[in-house]
Amino acid sequence: MQRIQLPPVVVAALILTSVGSLVFVVSLVLVGGALTPDYSHTSQFISELGANGAPLELWVRFSGFLPAGVLLLVFCAVAFVSFPRSLPFSLGIFGLAVYAAGYLVASFFPCDPGCRPADPSTSQLIHNVGGLAGYVLAPGFLFVLGQAARNWPSASGLVLVGHIASGVALVGLLTLSPSSDIVGLSQRALEISVLGWVVMLGFYAARQRGAA
Repeated sequence: MQRIQLPPVVVAALILTSVGSLVFVVSLVLVGGALTPDYSHTSQFISELGANGAPLELWVRFSGFLPAGVLLLVFCAVAFVSFPRSLPFSLGIFGLAVYAAGYLVASFFPCDPGCRPADPSTSQLIHNVGGLAGYVLAPGFLFVLGQAARNWPSASGLVLVGHIASGVALVGLLTLSPSSDIVGLSQRALEISVLGWVVMLGFYAARQRGAA
């Protein structure tokens, strides 16, 4: 069993970046959805809130996607150098970093209006590749991160939730069809599975600090 003793500044960084990324994403979804006429959380992509010409386009892109991506990338860097190194953990953090980069791509390359154009622009194509890369990797990196936690003290909750989150992310990915009437729910399932586990890891670090 690998011991985990993290300095207070590392614990604080993990909590602030994990919770912060979740808060920015939830805020852009709830506030953006409430202020965008006729927006449906069930059937529309989150990116439609920041699409070209959307009412809150710039706010969603640069006050939502951008800070969320930066915070999540910082979380990845801090976690990578702080937690016990293993192949599963390294692969998982790499996948999470790709996922985080998707937020940055969304902030600088918005989708076209509606995010389902018959003739997509270059920005739409880049947006699709950046977002889809993280979503495709999500079930796998959540699973291997859960596996990595099996060697950590008092981490049974992280292992269990990591495996559950992996399953939820897989269901979200398999139902993430632009033609689906519940594509919005599928995408939100993916987002919550990833960000929820990230926040849980941040608070796990705090508990280990307290135990030490």
